Amino acid sequence: MLLSPGAQSYILLLAPRLVADMERIGLARIVRESGFPEEEVTSLYFEFVTLCRALPPRPEAIPAPLWEYLIHCVQVMSALITTAEKESLDRARENAVRKFLPQARDAVRNEHEKQCQEGTIEFRLASLVRHEDSPEQSRELCREALRLEREAHFNACRQLDTEGLDPLQAAVVTRAMTYARESLVDPPEHFAAVDLVVRLLDLLKDVLDQQTSGDEPQEEGASVERIVLSLGNVLFSKELGLDPPAAADV
Repeated sequence: MLLSPGAQSYILLLAPRLVADMERIGLARIVRESGFPEEEVTSLYFEFVTLCRALPPRPEAIPAPLWEYLIHCVQVMSALITTAEKESLDRARENAVRKFLPQARDAVRNEHEKQCQEGTIEFRLASLVRHEDSPEQSRELCREALRLEREAHFNACRQLDTEGLDPLQAAVVTRAMTYARESLVDPPEHFAAVDLVVRLLDLLKDVLDQQTSGDEPQEEGASVERIVLSLGNVLFSKELGLDPPAAADV
């Protein structure tokens, strides 16, 4: 299986994170939720830990046969972790929608009021402002707000400097920036993944700027590692045969 350079960098970043996630969740919970025998899960875990410790730091130093085995291990470990945390992930997704909904409503209302003042009213936008109560309307409000946010913040992403990142992180971020630019030139049918990439790139730029100035990140849990892994998940999950990111469905 021939991986793109970005996917190769992402998998080397992801592998140690999967080990950390398994240690955080605990093998007992993974065994319970997955239904696999304890001996099999334990054996897989230690094989994966041994493999991660032996991995070279550069993708080009990994022989082709080892890539096949590494991809298989990452697929299995990712599936085990996703199974163990499915309920938590579903709950987090719904919480994220509810948390973002007030901000989405304000963004859509502001755009609607601006259009009213300019005399250029978009009927779909007007409908969203008038009918906000149903779950589907709530999701549509979030999607519309993300579209407005994408248009407002895309230029900021172009100013992102990868100089402060390590080579693996820089490879993933460079691919993300290329993906975002290409999506503006040739828009995809669905913008969910593009919206998420643009938002993550914008957040990454803020975090890097704050690190340079010595300030604390304004968003709780925001770190370069988390953001780059999230970008890699959006861009390369399909290529690597991993579960697609739930956040991209919003």
